[in-house]
Amino acid sequence: MSEHGLFAAAPETPRLEECHFYHTMEVPGFGLQQGDWDLRAGFDAYLGSVRLRGKRVLEIGPASGFLTFEMENRGAEVVSVEVTDDPGWDFVPYPAASLSEIVEPRREIMRRLKNSYWFAHAAHRSKAQIYYGDVYHLPAVLGEFDIAVMGAVLLHLHSPLRVVAQCAQRAKTVVITDMFHPDLEGKPICRLVPNRRNFKWGTWWNFATDFFTQFLAMMGFTTTEVSTHQQYRCQTAHTLFTVVGRR
Repeated sequence: MSEHGLFAAAPETPRLEECHFYHTMEVPGFGLQQGDWDLRAGFDAYLGSVRLRGKRVLEIGPASGFLTFEMENRGAEVVSVEVTDDPGWDFVPYPAASLSEIVEPRREIMRRLKNSYWFAHAAHRSKAQIYYGDVYHLPAVLGEFDIAVMGAVLLHLHSPLRVVAQCAQRAKTVVITDMFHPDLEGKPICRLVPNRRNFKWGTWWNFATDFFTQFLAMMGFTTTEVSTHQQYRCQTAHTLFTVVGRR
């Protein structure tokens, strides 16, 4: 650990074969690494075209770090927050017997995912910092930020507004990107995804954009912009939304 014992020190660089890439990304010296999501062509739209140069950015859930290193390349100082090894995922609380076959494979994927972040971090010679801890209780010593980014992470969290509030208390601008569901639009609502039959253990919510714009307005963000854009997962286009809130 470093700086108040808060940020993780870079480990010995993992081997490429020990990595799982969530994002498709170009890794200096190692070429293109294929991941589940390819955000390369849609980076600006994904972040609502916010200006990054000279900004201090708080990022929730960096995964393989594609956004981290792209933001850094565009002049931002990036601090990321990632889950600890245990529990490692915000599981929907299905009965323990049902989750027993999921927990260990997910823990292994998360280990390899963290490896991909550190592998790319070394290759990019990145100065980005990462804090492993409880996203629901961020420590005050993280400091203040110009921008907080929550990219396709809130749908995986049981208490998404608590995380939005944590970020909103620390940043002048908040960027929230998630899956777009036209049938939810027009009201400040979200929909619970898992049920007794579908065993959606890793995804909690579908959101309307108004769910976030109303909450941000309540927290003093006087301007919000909403946009939609196409991003690619496994070569299939998906429509996402981005909400940018500014004080």
